[in-house]
Amino acid sequence: MGSNTTAVAVDMDRVKAAWGSNDASLRARVLSARYSKYLATIDDPSAGALDEILAGAIDGDHRPSQYGYAVVALMHTLGTRLEREVRSMKAIYGMDDVDSPDLEYPDETWPVPIPNTPEYPLLTIVPRDRLAALAAKIPAAHDGEGAEFIEALTGWVAKTIELGVDLVIFDY
Repeated sequence: MGSNTTAVAVDMDRVKAAWGSNDASLRARVLSARYSKYLATIDDPSAGALDEILAGAIDGDHRPSQYGYAVVALMHTLGTRLEREVRSMKAIYGMDDVDSPDLEYPDETWPVPIPNTPEYPLLTIVPRDRLAALAAKIPAAHDGEGAEFIEALTGWVAKTIELGVDLVIFDY
């Protein structure tokens, strides 16, 4: 199975603040933005999932992935898309897994209360206060495989530290 992994540097407090904000300007920005050919193929958030998130009231009429991708689009709009996209499950999981205890990634969690998404998109949020520790652990966690992912991750962490925000890694 193929997969794409990309990252965004974003202030998670801004993402959380969007929940229930009814921000029409933000809605318009999310709906008009284009991120990558992969995000451009998602279900149109205007179908309701994004509106429910911005209203702060989930009615559950959409697939969990629609809510997930609406939040992904929101994060891309509020943050900075980081360069490099990794396109191989082997590149991602070949190095002891993205969930490697050596890297101590936090558990997957959504910043707003949407339904659990057992399907794509998957995400990992690394809070800004854990980025330096993560950067220090990356070289030791590399087991010789997944070099493309390690190189991308190293760049994502460095840029996110420079921007002073949180790192979100998406797999879809």
